[in-house]
Amino acid sequence: MSKSKVLIGAAFVLGGLLGLVPLFALDKSRISSRALLNPQGASEAIAAPASADSSLIGTYGANQVQRAQLNGGEAQKLYEAEMQVYSAAEQILVQRYVTEFFEKMKTEKKFGSVEDAQAAYFSERVTVATAEVDKFLEENKDNPALQRIPQDQRAGQVRSYLEGRAREGAFRQLVDQAKNSGAIRVALRRPAEPKLEVDDGGNFFLGPKDAKVTIVEFADFQCPFCARMIPTLDTIMKEYKGKVRWVYRDFPLREIHPEALPAAIAANCAGAQGKYFEMHHALFSNHQRLGSALYKELAGKIGLDGGKFDSCLKDPKMEAEVLKDSLEGQNLGINGTPAYFVNGRKLGGAVDKAEFARLIEGELAKK
Repeated sequence: MSKSKVLIGAAFVLGGLLGLVPLFALDKSRISSRALLNPQGASEAIAAPASADSSLIGTYGANQVQRAQLNGGEAQKLYEAEMQVYSAAEQILVQRYVTEFFEKMKTEKKFGSVEDAQAAYFSERVTVATAEVDKFLEENKDNPALQRIPQDQRAGQVRSYLEGRAREGAFRQLVDQAKNSGAIRVALRRPAEPKLEVDDGGNFFLGPKDAKVTIVEFADFQCPFCARMIPTLDTIMKEYKGKVRWVYRDFPLREIHPEALPAAIAANCAGAQGKYFEMHHALFSNHQRLGSALYKELAGKIGLDGGKFDSCLKDPKMEAEVLKDSLEGQNLGINGTPAYFVNGRKLGGAVDKAEFARLIEGELAKK
C-alpha cells in the first residue's frame, strides 16, 4: 500500500485501532460494503454478474428462474452480489479521482510530495477542541473499556479518534462533492433494492399504524452495534413524526450473546404491561450488563407489577414469540444484527441516518 493511501485512509485506520473502546469501533460490515479506500480487497472475490436488466436468472434442467420468482432471501442475496460489483466500480473511480486530485494540488501549490499535499488538505479541515475531548470523556466515563486505558493516555486516544472521525468526514465530503458535480460518475446501472414482503409480526411499534413508511428492525439486545443505532432511530422518528412507523423484531444471536433471548423475553413481558419501549431503551442503555438482576431492577424503575413480570418471564409462549421473529428473519436472509427493512427494502449493519433518509424520502415521494 502506498503512503498516499495510508494517509487518505487514516480515518478508518484510527477508528480500527481505537476499537478497544466499543463506542469507537467502526462496524465491519459497513466498512466492507461502503469503504471507498480499498478497491483491491473489495473486488478480489467478485465474479462477473449477469445484466441487472435481465429478468431471467438462469435455468436448471428444463426450468427457468425469473427474478420475480425469487423468494426474499434469494432476491436479497442476488442484490447484494450485484451491489458489490457496482461498489467496486465506484471505489476504483474514487481512488483514481482522489489520486489525481492530490497530484494536481501538489503541482499547483508546489508541495514537495503528494503526502504533503494531503496533510495540508486535512489539517485545514480537521480540528478537535479540548472541549470536545472533555465532553467525550465525560459522556463515556462509565465505559469499562475506556476505564482500562491508563488515565494519562485517555485524552490522547480520544483526541486521535475524534481527529480520525473528522478526517473521514472531510474525505467523504470531498468524494460527495465530486459525485454531485459529475466529476465521478459510475456508468454501470445501480441495482435496485428488492422490495421484500416483511411482516410486522404483530410486534410492538412506535409511530402511527397507518404511516406511509414502516421501518422493521431485526436486532439483538446484547449487540453493541444495535445499541449504537438507537439515537439514530430516535432522531428519525422525531424528524419524520407522523410519517414513519418503527417496528422492533427480535433476532437474538444466541451462539455469541447468551443474554439476548432472556432480554428479549423481558422486553416482551414489559410490553404485556404497556411498557415495551421503556424496557427496550433501558436494555440497550445497559446492554453490557444484561442479566436477571438487571431485568428486575429495570422492571421496578419503569413501574411494572413485579409479580406479573416474574410470572411472564417463565411463560414458554414468550420465548416462542421471540424465536418466531428469529425464524422469519432467517427466511428474509438475515444473518447478523442489526438489519432494517424500509417498506421492504433492506438496510444492514450500523448504517447512518443518510442511508435511512435516502429510502424514506423515496417512499414518501411516491403517490
